[in-house]
Amino acid sequence: MDAPKAGRILISRLRFIGDVVLTTPVIRALKRHYAEAELYYLAEAGPAAVLARNPYLEEVIALPDELLPGRSVLTRCGEQLRFLRDLRQRRFDLVIDLFGNPRSALLTLATGARLRVGYDVRGRGAAYNVKIRRSDALRVVDAYLDAVRTIGVPVDDDRTEVHFSAEDAAWADSWLAERAVDGDRRIAALNPGASWPAKTWSAGRFAELARRMIEALNLRVLLVAGPGQQEAMDGLADLAGHACPVVETASLTRLAALIRRCDLFVSNDCGPMHIAAAVGTPTIGLFGPSNPRIWFPYSQAEGHVALEAGTDDCCGRDFCVRPVPCIESISPCQVLEAVESVLRGTSNRPAE
Repeated sequence: MDAPKAGRILISRLRFIGDVVLTTPVIRALKRHYAEAELYYLAEAGPAAVLARNPYLEEVIALPDELLPGRSVLTRCGEQLRFLRDLRQRRFDLVIDLFGNPRSALLTLATGARLRVGYDVRGRGAAYNVKIRRSDALRVVDAYLDAVRTIGVPVDDDRTEVHFSAEDAAWADSWLAERAVDGDRRIAALNPGASWPAKTWSAGRFAELARRMIEALNLRVLLVAGPGQQEAMDGLADLAGHACPVVETASLTRLAALIRRCDLFVSNDCGPMHIAAAVGTPTIGLFGPSNPRIWFPYSQAEGHVALEAGTDDCCGRDFCVRPVPCIESISPCQVLEAVESVLRGTSNRPAE
């Protein structure tokens, strides 16, 4: 089809930081084609925060906390009606739902938009009057880009991006200076957290990696802590036997600015891994039950490497059923070799 006319466009991907980052090529493609249009994005408040500085968006609409699972039914009912009414009053011309769960389908339908674009899956296609035509590509970023291709919008590239402000960059500079993380030593950040326990490489292995990176490669190692993980990160530093400053911030754009200052990022498959690749920091992703051919669409030529568990019969569950999770088959030696290779290949990376 030919790209339709649209003055107000809503993109929706409700959940998970990494998934929202992977939709940023969609945002950019739409803004390139609809230069005069107003673009909006709907997501849960946590993942929505990663788009706070995106220059292509008029507004990031955060789904109210009252509508999240676990709230009382009566509270959610009242808030749902108010929120649906607000969405409809915004008078969107075009809505693209990149999630396709029952709630996002309902929200898309409730907008009353002339064009409602979504995946025709599990009976939810009734909410959409334009069904996304999927390509044969395996990567999830291509599944998202298929949405704009379906409506006739050209796609020039699939590069992800996360933006941060000058204030975020100044905060990162100050954070590093206060901890004397400067000078000639290169900086590597490790992110030991993940949303699924089965995706988590053990603290002992991260500690061993940190020790070898410091002693063998003379790197300055930072540890990235999720909410409430400061104590666990301090324990990991103790295991490593070296002081490793812990990065703990509630701001995803500040985190992005600090990661951009690093020479390398090593992470389980989770949101910060996608942020690191999106800001251009060479990234090593550690994969257990998730498939890097789907979830790691990043170029090895740019210093991005995925290391995969050496098992052919992974259960693929959130909580591994094995005594030793599949991801533990990745050894610190393997990761250290990847670190050395990436650092050799990015030795001429421009300084900030």
